[in-house]
Amino acid sequence: MELAKYFAMEDDNRIYIEKSFKGTQEEYLKALEDSKTIYVSNIDENIKEERLWMLFSMVGEVKRVIMGINRGLLTFCGFCFVEFERKEDADNAIIFFKDFCLDGKFLKVDKDMGFAENRQYGRGVFGGTVRSDNKRRRYS
Repeated sequence: MELAKYFAMEDDNRIYIEKSFKGTQEEYLKALEDSKTIYVSNIDENIKEERLWMLFSMVGEVKRVIMGINRGLLTFCGFCFVEFERKEDADNAIIFFKDFCLDGKFLKVDKDMGFAENRQYGRGVFGGTVRSDNKRRRYS
């Protein structure tokens, strides 16, 4: 049973194209459509990987969780990739967990073209996420 059809889908018309993708926008959109992977951000930096496994297993069988790592400190930096066994489970996870509040933070969940090596590292100037860089600049 496809649970996603019972939930209203928001269409915000914004599409992020991964900078490492080599191809056209149409090819990227096709890769997203076929993907079994989601990108989750705005995660509390103290969360444990096991908790994310448990959370996302509520919508389907999780193949793997790749935690985002601060490339300078080698600590978790607030994002992850979740790969499911089925595409439909990834689609359902986006619907069910978009803006889900976990440990006081609202998750941001998007479809991802699929994990590739080195994407687990933060891209911010300080080794974490760009979002954390922006916060750091605002409060310093």
